[in-house]
Amino acid sequence: MAGDGTRLPLVPLPNVVHFPRTELKLHVVDPTFLPLVHDLEEQDEDSRWLGVVLLKPGPRFDPQGRPEIFPGGTAARVLDLETQPDGNTDILLYGELRFELEREIADAPYRQAVVRLLEEPWLNERDAGILAVRHDLLELLRALEEELGPQFPWDLEDLASLSGGAAFEELVNRVAARVDVPPLRKLQLLTESLPERGLSVLSILRARRQVFDLLRPFRRLAGSAEHN
Repeated sequence: MAGDGTRLPLVPLPNVVHFPRTELKLHVVDPTFLPLVHDLEEQDEDSRWLGVVLLKPGPRFDPQGRPEIFPGGTAARVLDLETQPDGNTDILLYGELRFELEREIADAPYRQAVVRLLEEPWLNERDAGILAVRHDLLELLRALEEELGPQFPWDLEDLASLSGGAAFEELVNRVAARVDVPPLRKLQLLTESLPERGLSVLSILRARRQVFDLLRPFRRLAGSAEHN
């Protein structure tokens, strides 16, 4: 893809923030997306890119009558596209780069924008600070898995793959994509630089662990019939 001035079709979503180095599955049922799907089907695989953005709550509308979107998102490659017999389409995306929206393009068959792509800064994966954040993230995930058991929202093989040497960006972004915070908080995470995002995700997991530590005695009492 080009750098500044990159043109992308936009996919506005109401409650989902997509992060680079993560996959996102979309099940497209809205017929207004049919022109976009058709164009994607006609393109070669290397040209299939989408910009995933978050819709503003409300909804609120811009002067053209389109639902308003936040000005930051993720440029994603289309890994797979399959139209079902019922006319709906399944799309598998892989996030590549964050972007800032410069302007939307008027009179297009579907929403498109000119964006500025944001490269993550180079990080030394062996830096002591990066190693410490990585270690603490994985330790907290393992502790939460032990605490929650079957309710833990991660596949254990997925967690094992992160422990097995995933790049720092992939680790941080995959946790950010899964953690249960409101969409606006996830968007805030997306707009942060990678080192800041790692610390923010670590802070969120620590807060979750503290809550479970505080509630643990009461959960034990609730499990004892003589105390109910």
